[in-house]
Amino acid sequence: MTGLNGTAVRERNMIAVLARLRSMGTASRADLAGAVGLDRSTMTHIASSLLESSLVESVTRSPSGSRGGRRAELLSVDRSTYAVAGCDITSTGARWVVTDLHGVTIAQGSVGPSLPAAHDTVRVHWFGSLLDDCALAITTETPDRRIVGAGIALPGLFDRARRRIVESFELGLRDVELPAIWLAPDLRPDYANDATCYAWHAIATGRRSIDMEDRDIADGLYVFTKLHRDGDRFRPTGMGVGLVCVVGGSIVRGANGGAGELRGYRWRPGSADQIGVDMERLRESDGEESALVAAAEELGRNLSVIASALDPGRIVVAGDLFDTDAPAAALVRTLRSIERVQVAPADATAVAAGAAEMAIDRLLTGRDWAGQTASSIVSMVG
Repeated sequence: MTGLNGTAVRERNMIAVLARLRSMGTASRADLAGAVGLDRSTMTHIASSLLESSLVESVTRSPSGSRGGRRAELLSVDRSTYAVAGCDITSTGARWVVTDLHGVTIAQGSVGPSLPAAHDTVRVHWFGSLLDDCALAITTETPDRRIVGAGIALPGLFDRARRRIVESFELGLRDVELPAIWLAPDLRPDYANDATCYAWHAIATGRRSIDMEDRDIADGLYVFTKLHRDGDRFRPTGMGVGLVCVVGGSIVRGANGGAGELRGYRWRPGSADQIGVDMERLRESDGEESALVAAAEELGRNLSVIASALDPGRIVVAGDLFDTDAPAAALVRTLRSIERVQVAPADATAVAAGAAEMAIDRLLTGRDWAGQTASSIVSMVG
């Protein structure tokens, strides 16, 4: 505790208790004190503060022991006061979700319009307006909740330190500043690549469905594919491929906090072969299955090289490239040397829900997903 004053120590203890309680589901004060390593007196004060701030609620009392006596009160992370938003920004609009602090979706929806076929200035304005429309929809649909965090998933590469989009093939944007204010003046959203947010969703889903304490349950490579669409039509103008490595229940990141983008492919008139398949054919075919199969096989060959270097326990691949069975079968066939391969079609809310999970993690640790110091939920609610 060297270098920390009393207020900082108290906040750190409150965050630790809140994070552990979320993973345990429900627990008594005594169980929490043992799990976090606090004495009974300190735990009593921490629990009282969390209850007063509505971060924690009393849910029931545990059964009495064999010797009888007063039953222990059980606590849980509050489900009714605070909420976190997640948004998935694409060329066809944005999908948003609102979750409680357990990550359970309580509202969802989508806003438009699609990306306009116009110059950069108009597209930048469209991007900002889309975020504003998401904020309006969220506050309208959940008026009884206080939004304390927001995660935003974007396709492409961006600079976390400078908070700028480096380049997004899908959105047609380059070197654009990311909005810092959203929903509320003191709410700074967490931005990440869409593949990174998909991995967040998979990590959270795996822990909830099996064991919140098993941090290795979601380890592996996560690949997310997205066909860039020409407005509301199917015709692809390119394809984005994101890849994230999860080890020990955490997303592996680089020195600058980067992770998530493997490659973006853009259709260009007169250039036939851009992803190992005929991109002109993919565009003009309106999703001809043979062209999608060829793209899946090419992706499989690339993943085989990556897998041979990283030796992952499993590979999870999802996205709209696999909305039909044939591309999925082709990918598995190409990756036949890897035992654990899971392929799934695109989940409409997975990326937005993962963006919300990313924001929850930051709120319950006081650090963003790249390891940088950030506001915790304790500091936000006072």
